[in-house]
Parts: sequence; C-alpha cells; structure tokens
Amino acid sequence: MKTLGLFDTKNRLSEICDQVAQTGEPCTVTRRGKPLVKIVPVNDLAGSVWDTVEESQARYGPLTEDLELPRRDPSLNRPSPL
Repeated sequence: MKTLGLFDTKNRLSEICDQVAQTGEPCTVTRRGKPLVKIVPVNDLAGSVWDTVEESQARYGPLTEDLELPRRDPSLNRPSPL
C-alpha cells in the first residue's frame, strides 16, 4: 500500500485518484507521519469495514472478550453552539 503525506496528496489528488482507480491499490494519507485516511477504489468500499476487522484479527488475534459499552448520557446529544 502506498503512503503519502497530506500536503503531497493535496497537490496531486487527481493523479493519485486515477492511480488508485486503475491499479486497485489503496493509498494511505498521513499527517505528520500518522495515518489519517485511506483512499480506496469504489468497488472495494463494500468490504472495507470487514477487511479492517480481519486485518485486526490477523495482527492481534481473534476477539475473545465481549465488550461492555458505558451507558450514554442523553444530555450530551445536544447540538453544539455555533
């Protein structure tokens, strides 16, 4: 997978999009060396979430514990002031 910085990606976005579409190879965009987003071909979008789960399980092993999510406070769902 190709990795590019945000500034370089901004300047070459059209070229990068064409290359990803033609080759099918995703491109990771980084900001200050940390991954920010991934550019993938449209035909790969349907499976991208599950691919991420499979990649995580391959890297860290299978999920063995159930996660217990904390209760949400409905008062926090207020829109933020402008």
